[in-house]
Amino acid sequence: MDWKPGWKERQKPLGDEVFLDHVGWFVADLEIAANRLKDLGFRVTRENIHMNRQQDGSSVPSGTFNRLVTPALGYLEFLGSSGDTPLARQHRIQLARYEGLHLMAFAASDVPSEAPRLAESGFQPLEPVDMRRMTLTANGSEAEARFSVLRVPPGIMPEGRVQWCGHFTPDLVWEKDEIDQPNGVDALSGVLWIVEDLDEAAGRFARFVRKPIVKIAEGILGLALERGALLLATASAGLQIVPELDRTISPYGAAVMLRSQDVSKTERALRAGGVMFQKHGDHIVVPPAEALGSSMIIHAANQLPLPL
Repeated sequence: MDWKPGWKERQKPLGDEVFLDHVGWFVADLEIAANRLKDLGFRVTRENIHMNRQQDGSSVPSGTFNRLVTPALGYLEFLGSSGDTPLARQHRIQLARYEGLHLMAFAASDVPSEAPRLAESGFQPLEPVDMRRMTLTANGSEAEARFSVLRVPPGIMPEGRVQWCGHFTPDLVWEKDEIDQPNGVDALSGVLWIVEDLDEAAGRFARFVRKPIVKIAEGILGLALERGALLLATASAGLQIVPELDRTISPYGAAVMLRSQDVSKTERALRAGGVMFQKHGDHIVVPPAEALGSSMIIHAANQLPLPL
């Protein structure tokens, strides 16, 4: 196995680089999710309400709200919804399929410039959104976090909400007091999706992120990003990696991969939280029932994200 995912030890991409920016769970109850994340040894941010900027300068609720886990590189988002907006309806539809991973966001240096390319490739991109949310900083003051978000209509990417995201105020997402995770996790390193047609899904994602396909193993293909691993697998291949994989659900956000500064510290944190986990070689695998519907695979810095 000579596969090695791209990795840049910085938060934002440059030039034509593509990073795995963040992944998102759709959850039924954000408070229950936050308590589970604390059991897993994570530091969880305050609740944030998403707002969309209008042409007249006003802001309206997008229909979603979240809490985050923000290690030094990348982040995990946990989303709830309210109201009858397009995003709230999409959240409820996907949540009816399963609670777990439904969102994946890629970072580019210029997100709006991806729109014409996506349109030429048949993805029917929506207008780029200037998304904003007020956040309460660690010192108690309010500040406005700003993002550029580029989405496609529901159904274009059957895996879920697959989008591009650019950060105008990264210091308000990765706040210094929130980065240090009690369980030792310091980076989002990858994501694994189970798909029905491996070649079709890989080709579609290759067009979406404009990166080539890499064969990882039998039944597993990846995209050559500059930071983070995007992996697609058949259910049979995924079952070799993810315990308790529900083979009746496809497509399915099966697992998120996380880098730990100290895997022994991670194990201690999981045990302290009463979390059941398995070891797959030197990797820690937290099954879906313990991790809000999608597995977490935790590895040391000198290991591949997947236990292959």
